Amino acid sequence: MTTVYKQAEGRTVLQEDGSAWPQDGRAIPDTLFFRRRVADGDLVETQPEQPARKVANVAPAPVTHEGAK
Repeated sequence: MTTVYKQAEGRTVLQEDGSAWPQDGRAIPDTLFFRRRVADGDLVETQPEQPARKVANVAPAPVTHEGAK
């Protein structure tokens, strides 16, 4: 499973290219830039959110009464 990093509460973190950090987090490469953000507490490790499973909309099977006259 991939580890995802989000901004710590109350922190603003920019990516290496200066763009804003995604609110839902992202996986990071093992570089000095990101190791420093983690060590400083700017980024915190979290598990990626699992997408909700879709449940098929299936009608229940009809009930049969075997032996009924």
